[in-house]
Amino acid sequence: MQALPYEELQEILCSIPSGLGVYQYDGVHITPVYHNPAFYTIMGYSPEHMNSAEHEMSYLGVHPDDIGELHEKVEKAFRCNLSLDHTYRLWNDAQQEYRWLHTAGLVKPKSDGTKFLYNVFTDVSKQKQTEQELLSANESMQDIVNAIPGGVAIYRVSDIFETVYFSEGVPQLSGHSLEEYREMVSQDAADMIYEEDLERVQTKVKEIVRSKGMDSLEFRKKHKDGHVVWVRCQAKWLGEDDEYPMLHCVFHNVSDLKSTQFEMDQLLNSIPGGIASYRLDGERLIPVFFSDGVPALSGHSREELNLLIAEDTLNAVYEQDQERVKKAVGAALYSGDVLDISYRMTHKNGGLIWLHVRGQRMGPFSETARFYAVFTGMSEETRLFQSLVNDTADGIYVIGRDSYELFYVNETEKLSANERSCLGQKCYYALHGKSEPCDFCTLRSHEPDGKEHEMVVDDARRTVYTTRFREIDWKGMPAYVKYIRDTTEEAETRKERDRLEQYFQNMLKNLPGGVAVVRYEEDGQMVPEYISEGLAATTGMTLEEAWTLYRKDALMGVHPADRESVLQQLAEYIASGEKRWEIEYRLQSGSGGYVWVKNTLTLIQHEGGVRRIYSVYSDLTKEREERSRVWQQYNDLIVQHYQKPAPNTLVLGHCNITQDYIIEIIDNMGMGLRETFGSVREDFFTGLSALIPDEEEQQAFLNIYLRRPAIAAFERGETEQIHEYFVQLPNEDTGRYVQFTMHMVATPDSSDVTGILTVTDNTEQVIARRIVQKLSVAGYDFVSDVNLLRDTYTIISQDENASCVPPPQGSQSQWTTHMLKKLVVPRDREQYRKGLEPKHMLERLKQSGTYTFPFFIFADDGDIQTKNMIVSAIDLRLGRICLARTDITESIKEQYRLLRVIAYTCELAGFINTETGSLSMYTRQMVLENLPPHTAYNYNAVLDNLAGFYEMTADREVVKQEFRLETLLRQLAVNPEGYDFVLPYQAADGLRYKQVNVLWGDQNHKTVCLVRVDVTDMLATERAAKAELERALVLSREAGRAKSDFLSAMSHDIRTPMNAIMGMTALANVNIGDSDRVRDCLKKINAASGHLLSLINDVLDMGKIERNKVTLNREIIYLPTMVNQAGEIVSPQADQAGLQYVLRVSEIQRPYFYGDNLRITQILINILGNAIKFTPKGGLVQFFVEELPGLEETQWVRYRFTISDNGVGMTEELREHLFEPFVRSRAVSRVEGTGLGLSIVKGLVELMDGEISVQSEPGKGSTFQVELTCEVASAGEQHSAPKEQPFVDINNSLVAGCRFLVVEDNEINAEILCELLHLYGAETEVRGDGALAVEAFRTAAPGTYDAILMDIRMPEMNGYEATRTIRADKRPDAKTIPIIAMTANAFEEDVKEALESGMNAHIAKPLDIGTLYKTLNKLLPTQ
Repeated sequence: MQALPYEELQEILCSIPSGLGVYQYDGVHITPVYHNPAFYTIMGYSPEHMNSAEHEMSYLGVHPDDIGELHEKVEKAFRCNLSLDHTYRLWNDAQQEYRWLHTAGLVKPKSDGTKFLYNVFTDVSKQKQTEQELLSANESMQDIVNAIPGGVAIYRVSDIFETVYFSEGVPQLSGHSLEEYREMVSQDAADMIYEEDLERVQTKVKEIVRSKGMDSLEFRKKHKDGHVVWVRCQAKWLGEDDEYPMLHCVFHNVSDLKSTQFEMDQLLNSIPGGIASYRLDGERLIPVFFSDGVPALSGHSREELNLLIAEDTLNAVYEQDQERVKKAVGAALYSGDVLDISYRMTHKNGGLIWLHVRGQRMGPFSETARFYAVFTGMSEETRLFQSLVNDTADGIYVIGRDSYELFYVNETEKLSANERSCLGQKCYYALHGKSEPCDFCTLRSHEPDGKEHEMVVDDARRTVYTTRFREIDWKGMPAYVKYIRDTTEEAETRKERDRLEQYFQNMLKNLPGGVAVVRYEEDGQMVPEYISEGLAATTGMTLEEAWTLYRKDALMGVHPADRESVLQQLAEYIASGEKRWEIEYRLQSGSGGYVWVKNTLTLIQHEGGVRRIYSVYSDLTKEREERSRVWQQYNDLIVQHYQKPAPNTLVLGHCNITQDYIIEIIDNMGMGLRETFGSVREDFFTGLSALIPDEEEQQAFLNIYLRRPAIAAFERGETEQIHEYFVQLPNEDTGRYVQFTMHMVATPDSSDVTGILTVTDNTEQVIARRIVQKLSVAGYDFVSDVNLLRDTYTIISQDENASCVPPPQGSQSQWTTHMLKKLVVPRDREQYRKGLEPKHMLERLKQSGTYTFPFFIFADDGDIQTKNMIVSAIDLRLGRICLARTDITESIKEQYRLLRVIAYTCELAGFINTETGSLSMYTRQMVLENLPPHTAYNYNAVLDNLAGFYEMTADREVVKQEFRLETLLRQLAVNPEGYDFVLPYQAADGLRYKQVNVLWGDQNHKTVCLVRVDVTDMLATERAAKAELERALVLSREAGRAKSDFLSAMSHDIRTPMNAIMGMTALANVNIGDSDRVRDCLKKINAASGHLLSLINDVLDMGKIERNKVTLNREIIYLPTMVNQAGEIVSPQADQAGLQYVLRVSEIQRPYFYGDNLRITQILINILGNAIKFTPKGGLVQFFVEELPGLEETQWVRYRFTISDNGVGMTEELREHLFEPFVRSRAVSRVEGTGLGLSIVKGLVELMDGEISVQSEPGKGSTFQVELTCEVASAGEQHSAPKEQPFVDINNSLVAGCRFLVVEDNEINAEILCELLHLYGAETEVRGDGALAVEAFRTAAPGTYDAILMDIRMPEMNGYEATRTIRADKRPDAKTIPIIAMTANAFEEDVKEALESGMNAHIAKPLDIGTLYKTLNKLLPTQ
């Protein structure tokens, strides 16, 4: 290559923006040789420092902390001839600060021992600053994540939970350090889950992944110290990574809450009776919840009771009470009053029991109203009373006044005549087995005055009872209560009463929490009458200490700060008339502190006006602590919201959504939002919606952020609402995009919902996102965001290799002007100016949203490039558009090449853009003369001009309809491969017919292509085609005759050597005793066999070439060696024919090249062989090899091989068909051959992209020339070129003593192979098919056979199957024993299949002993 002039090189180096420096190193000193101007600009040296930098490399101005490492890397680069790549700080005198510089250099040693460092300097201070800011931002983000209560983690879910990320809070949940936890989750994070919860967690995760949604779950994790930790996990599907789902999980420790819930459940289930809630469904009460005490009342399990009341709770009511209970429940539901009723139900044991229920509707009445109820069977006091009654009387019966039905029977006596429960039966039947009222019954003979009467029962014992009865209202029904007493058992009754009294006292003493009974005096003094041991234990005292403290005043232990509140609430309770009341306060503990308790008290006024307060105490200490913790978390969340707002935050605030008021608003826009819209939340958000100009978006905003939809979303678990809107602020000319983010949390100790509001300006993010959605950046010179209102642009992305790219930011109009003046070619300047004129852009974009236009520019290298500008609307309200420029130079060139092809076959071509409707129309003249096409923005608008040429013989509207874009698209939908139609056309030379072909112009169906062809001469063309077919028929017949001639010639040529083989064999047998004669016969048999094999190989090679099955090898060839080897093959043939053979090789400058040695040699030998065949005895055959000039400066070389003779020559007719298959000269019938040799040569030369030519005259001889262009071999690989190898003689040492398994079904072939191997001292064992060979291998001991020689086509099992079976065997030598294919299947696909089946090599039949020896030499181990 020619070197650049010094001035031009200097100019190039001075224009490079990076600093360049060249330094010489003599082993001791480093001396500057050259600095370009940019070097001093980047370094910022003062004049005195600049002078110093010119004379020595002294690390002037390098930061002290960076000098050592920089010096070490420079020294190492010079010492080891390495590249230099380092970043360091340098003091900039001009800017008076340290700047970050990056230096990259390469050391090159010279022949005199000196070394040169070529260095490039770049200022990377901004990059360093950006990296530091990103690092700081990442650390801040991590701090925020780690500050989240609980923890945050991301998992990739496959068959395990692979931890992708976790915050510091996650290990803390289980008590581990970061290092411990990182090691534990390196395999499967699910191992941390408590075993009993694992299946439930996995099921929930699968559901989240399947729905691609979000859900929460609670489960237990194993703590480091052995206990379990309850966590609540909010899991959300993030997407997929490598086809595996990703989950984002937020964890919270809820162990304390779970403990509190457990205690509450225990307390709830320990309350006598039971509690339940129901929802109204029509006229049915469907159970929602019931405590364990409800099924216990009737002796059922929870599951049994569920089945009983699943469809309606009233199903459990005794049938005769259902109507009464149903009416009472309905009235309570409708009125909202308290339900207070008793009814009967069947116990699990079959008997009837009475239950009492108090309940009330919660909330307004509706079809789905909720109803809460408290069930009691028999209270402890009632049971005590019943026991006392049972102890003092033989029987107590409650009997229906009118029905004689037994409502109640005391449990101490079995007075009924039946074994089963008698409740619900007639008293006379149940007690005495009668069918009508008893004659002796006092109910008939006495008044219900409560006085004792004697009743004599008419039974075998004539039992006498003292009875009394009175009339009562029994659970809403008129009844008698009748007492029957047997005085003989009064002592036993007193004993039972004492026992029950003691039981009652023990129960009170051990009741959890504690019980107290306090007498409430008229003056407000409260004196304890009873304190249980449970109350003393709750306050950490003994019972004696508790009495000492409270004996005179029941409020003595109340915290001083709570005493006034307790007294006030007591007064409110007494004044309210309520039956129950709850007060929370602190009581003094035995340790001197205080404990929080809840006092559930009931005031009962006894006879004589004495009032007593019955108090049940519950310990609230842990519950209060949990409340305090929840409040602290709530307050922290609010504080964090206000502490670190983002720079683009417009509004911060929080509000009470439930109570509908604004708590706090911070307005960073200074618009006075709260003053304008007020503190009522509904009014405030309605006011915000007015800033949204789009009515649909405004309504969508209200449907999300107003009170009712917000609370509904919170109840659905949607606690975060994030949405973007375009807003127009009153004090701004243009709008902006803002993001409303509202997090909703529950306010502790209430059901109120708090909304935490953040409004941020994300206009730039929305614009950038829309640009990315509009365009795929790949393939564009640049993509820019243009603000038409401000006349600015910002480059979003650019191709570093593109030319004429604008700076990163600037004025759009100035850049457009620059392009028009400097870069756009004159022809396209008006189109470019109009295409980017702001008013024109807005009009076009409002119509279509996107448009494009092409133009040509002068590139940096002076070439002309074709560009396409894509103009897209991003948000015209903001005046924001996107410009994307693509380089379509190559595609335009390709289109012009295509158009040139079309121009030679068609007269007109049009391209319609289906998205924009634009048209580009090319005529043949436009394409050939490189003229611009006719264009139209609206194709349908120019149909009148198009149809006008065809209206002479067709209706204009019909033609227009045929050409309309809608018609074209409709027809292409039916015929996607394209269609055509023919119309008459009035031309200057008369009426002609035009065929219009319609087809898709691209795969994406964005372009419709119209091509017009003149078909007036179609009939003439068809006639010509018919004549061509007739001519082809003649040629086919001639080819048939040529094939017949070939078969005839082949028959002769094959039979000739076969006759020689058979004849010489017969002569050898006759002269078996004459060794000389036999040796002569065998020599002639061998020559005839070789000739026969060459005939067969020619036919096979020709078949490969015709089927494109020939694959060229790429190997390094040394030309002199290849030419000499070819000469060595043909030289004996020339000597035998009595010819002079001359080889001349001119001076070859580049003798090493890449090529296929076998195929090139085949070409040369074939031509040389023909020259020898067709030259009479005494003639001359010359072979001349030369290197052609012209490619010296490239990596290619062109060789010419010239082979000439003075033989019989060829006629012109023969030369025309010389390279066709089966063609042979009829002038020399004595020469044998297939007629395929030169056809094979022609095919191989063309496969190598070479050329072959021939010159010949009859009687004067022929000259063949072959020219091949080859790739020059690299200098480093030339040593690997194959050299001439000395002949390797076959000796006995290789196979002597080896044992071969010969697998061959042909006995003669097997005999030949075995005899040849025996000659060299080998042993053989023959098997007739693959199955026998496999059996022989398996039964023989390992190492028996040194190799297997395998035929392919055999009965039972072929060679491929046998090889695969042997290779699959588990014995140690099955994979390593050499297996060689020996078959007549000699095609390349046969070789490939043999190797794929597991064979090591392939030898084609007929067998060549030399080839076999070379193959065994490679495969057998060295002896």
